[in-house]
Amino acid sequence: MTNKFDLTIISAESKVFEGKVENILVPGMVGDFLVLANHAPCISSIRPGFLEFSEGTSDKQKYFVSGGIIEVINNMVSVLVDSAVSGEKIVKEDITNLISEVDERLSAADTINKDDLGLRKNDLEEALKQA
Repeated sequence: MTNKFDLTIISAESKVFEGKVENILVPGMVGDFLVLANHAPCISSIRPGFLEFSEGTSDKQKYFVSGGIIEVINNMVSVLVDSAVSGEKIVKEDITNLISEVDERLSAADTINKDDLGLRKNDLEEALKQA
């Protein structure tokens, strides 16, 4: 028998996934990290990138997320994201459009959070390589 835990992924638009999984690979702010059953409690920010999880089959489900947070408590994992698009549906053009939006904001004279936007652009460019 495998160790599974409850996973809920919610975007601003809808509930994306709810079920039992064996693992989830998360694009954390300082690098990707893996959550397994009985993981220590934690809360972390999520950067733009690909979230992957397995329900116990050899197939992994993959979603592009634009950022959010994850909470792990007592084998219950909640992922709240701005948006989530199935890895099968995401196209490079979608990520390229997000990069263009960040570039526009970076070029605006009144932008005050250029460092944060620069990091977001780097994360999106890395996700583009994985798409």
